[in-house]
Amino acid sequence: MRSVLGILIFMALTQRASAQTQAPLVQNLNFSAALDAVAPIDFEDSSNNQLQIRSAEFMLYGALDPYFDALINFAAHNEEGEYKAELHEGYIGSTKLLPGFRFKAGTFFLGVGRLNQFHQHDWPFISAPRVQSEFFADEGIHDTGLEMSYLLPTDSYWDITVGVTNGYQWGEDSVRAKPQAPVLYIHPVTFIDLGADKGLQLGLNYLTRTDAQGLKTQLSGLDFVFKQKEGRFNRWFLQSEIWYQNQNSSVTDRSEKIGAYIYPEYGISQNWAVGLRFDGFSDLSQTFEGSTDKQKNLDYAFAPTLTYKTSEFAIWRMAYTHEVKNVSQEADKIDRKIEFQFIAILGAHPAHTF
Repeated sequence: MRSVLGILIFMALTQRASAQTQAPLVQNLNFSAALDAVAPIDFEDSSNNQLQIRSAEFMLYGALDPYFDALINFAAHNEEGEYKAELHEGYIGSTKLLPGFRFKAGTFFLGVGRLNQFHQHDWPFISAPRVQSEFFADEGIHDTGLEMSYLLPTDSYWDITVGVTNGYQWGEDSVRAKPQAPVLYIHPVTFIDLGADKGLQLGLNYLTRTDAQGLKTQLSGLDFVFKQKEGRFNRWFLQSEIWYQNQNSSVTDRSEKIGAYIYPEYGISQNWAVGLRFDGFSDLSQTFEGSTDKQKNLDYAFAPTLTYKTSEFAIWRMAYTHEVKNVSQEADKIDRKIEFQFIAILGAHPAHTF
């Protein structure tokens, strides 16, 4: 990992030095690094109560020529005390070939939902809600393939993204096997301008894949984001996703699950913000042991979060999570924890859409 980062840093520095002495024919290479440190205090399980570097990322991106761009992102994540480095993203793309059209080809986070398109250090809260970790893994799903988007030339805003990826690895699966069908997804998005620095983005989602064992997974969902800006910060911010999963195969029973979260946040000032996330998740197919009768269940949680930003490059957070697992005719299981987070951004971190 050190050798890889050393090579990337050397490339970035030499590229920047040459750009200062040569003509503008040399591509503009930007670099960025991100450090995500988390310290949990779990009241039920103290084995992970320690300060840890959850992830460290290094990114290079820029224009290849007047038509194409490229991005490389290496990330090291702490998995059970060991840091494992991997290529999170590496793709070429363009927004200049055709009006309103853009694409990327390579390895990238799938363009569905909201959280799955952002790295963890760019999330507005610390830990993943249950629906995210269950359907997309804590870090999100990244795969290799082609993604294309088109902004419709209409009076109203409609941006449609479609993608196809090979699906050899899904989430945190360690086994890479050829799937019976690739991953296919579509994500149409619309934007509503509410005036006075307020806006609402709505997205619909559909994804399907069939793994090597013949298990077919279908995901459909809705995501929305509302922002009301005041000066250089969000006075009000609201983000939510709801997802429904349907799985079936020739050897397993049909499984249906649904989950959602909603996170309203109030910006006290340019530096301080307070939010409260509500989570809900239910396995609609769960039955009593030894019976075909449905067993009602609902996992729910709330997580108040306090954020302090000294700048856009340094972020401090504190959150308390109270999770309840409620299953019919069983005692509730309660998990409680406090988390502290520090995020450091180095270099020119690329901007995200809305």
